[in-house]
Order: sequence, then C-alpha cells, then structure tokens
Amino acid sequence: MAPIAAIAQEWPARPLTFVVPFPAGGSNDFAARVVAEGVRKRLGQTVVIDNKSGASGLLGVEAVLRAPKDQHTFLVASDSVSLLPLFRATGWDLTKTFVPVAVLSFQPIVVVTAPASGVKSIKDLQAMAKAKPNQVAYASSGQGSIQHLVGELFSQNLGINLLHVPYKGGGQAVTDVIAGQVTAAVLGAAAVLPHIKSGKLIALAVSTRTRSPMLPDVPTLAECGAGEIDVPQWSALFAMAGTSAPILARLRRSVEETLAETDTQTRFMNAAMEISATSPEAFQQRMLQDRERWAKLVKDGKISME
Repeated sequence: MAPIAAIAQEWPARPLTFVVPFPAGGSNDFAARVVAEGVRKRLGQTVVIDNKSGASGLLGVEAVLRAPKDQHTFLVASDSVSLLPLFRATGWDLTKTFVPVAVLSFQPIVVVTAPASGVKSIKDLQAMAKAKPNQVAYASSGQGSIQHLVGELFSQNLGINLLHVPYKGGGQAVTDVIAGQVTAAVLGAAAVLPHIKSGKLIALAVSTRTRSPMLPDVPTLAECGAGEIDVPQWSALFAMAGTSAPILARLRRSVEETLAETDTQTRFMNAAMEISATSPEAFQQRMLQDRERWAKLVKDGKISME
C-alpha cells in the first residue's frame, strides 16, 4: 500500500488543467471555475481553465486526448458532449474512454418565449405549431445538443413539428428570442433565468420531473401534457480511463468538499444550477441509460448534426 499512497501524496506535481469544450461564460465554464478555486486551495496547485470550444465540444475532448498522459489534465463535459458519438464516428466514448470524477451540477432545461409572441403556455405553443406546421421556430444552443433533443422529444409527444434553429451558444439564442426572431427557445436555466426575472422572457415549462426551486411557478413538461420527461442538464468532471485510483480519490474528495461549502452552493444557486450528490457509479449508469434513450429518438427522428 505504501507505493500507492505515495502516488497520491506526490500528485499533483504541477498545475492541473480543466479543459472546458465550450466558450467562457457558459454554465460548464462557470461550474469549472468555481470548483477549480476549491480544488486549488485543497491540493495546493493552480488549476488552469482551458476553453477549447468548437465542433459541439469535439475539439475540447480531442485536446484532452492529445494531452500528456501524466494525470494532470481533466475534462469538464456536459450531456451534449456525451451524446456526440450518436451523430458521428468520434473514436472515443465518454462512458468508456473517460471515467467520471464527480458530478458538478444539474440544471433544468427551460422552454421560454418573449411576451410579444402571444404564447403564454405549452398549449398555446402547441396550437400555434398545429396551425403553422414547420413554421414555428425554436432555438437551442446547438445541433444535436441536449436542448435540441429535448425540443424534439416534447414536440414529438405533443404531435407537432417545430422548426429547430441551432445556435453556437445560449447567449445569441436568448437575444433572438427576445427580439422576436424565433418564437421560443429550449435552453439551460442558467442562460435564461436572469431574463425571466427581468420580464424579458416567459418560462413555459421545465424539463425535470418536478418543478425547479428556482422557478416554482413554472410547470413541468409532464404537467403540460408533453409526456413523462425528466431531463436535467448536467456538468461533470472526467478523467482519462486508466487514471490511478488514489489520484481519482484525492481529486474527487477535493471536489466534493468544495461542493459542500455554503459559499459554493450559494454561487451555484444564484447561477440557476443545483448541486446533487451522485456517486460516479450511479452517474455512469445514468449516462448509459440516457444514451440508449436518445439513440432511439435520433434514429426515429432522423436527427443529424447537419
């Protein structure tokens, strides 16, 4: 046991890198930066946040795969990244090539519109879409993203055909919904909550099984008759498969201690993100189950990344 203990004690020997496969300012970036502060204090090494955005997260994952195999580079990924192998031959799989270190956050996906749209509920959106098939548009943060798939799922359940308009991130999508360029958006809560509070957006429904404590007056999609949908958007820290168990344990402990701090929880809550204790084993199983569910939707709906 002495050599194993020594590995964990000698690590980290230099600054750690958390690669975020999305631009700065998004929910994954926020979660990575907050957690990095706590990890730095606990491990005594700087944690560098490296935003490698592009190709729906593919460039960031590839950057981690190319990094030195010295157990100092990690990936902060989302559900959208885990689903990329459904759309293209990646040569990697988040459930096999990587192992989860810790789940950082969950947040509901919210269906929103602008007050000027005249849409006040999911029923209104359904009626508008039935009157104008393939003309009522909704925005998401990208083709093949988890928001896109949620939009396709509830549209299918409601028997309507909405026109999907993918964006490269939530910011521009929000701007265009407020301006009336698209009727609705399906986005993570962090991107839309400030605009809901200011009255610039109306929340029609959330994608989780129960109502969100951040939006207690907003019904779930299930309450709106859109099927039994329970799809929170997640962010998690991953290591390369083969990372030594003592290092994984030490990093996981530092992340979990950070997430348990009152200040961290307050910062996440203010950003519309929730912390939920989930073991790596349970989370791995969840990813596999989600992959199976979404694979059917992608196949049946002929959804592609084009």
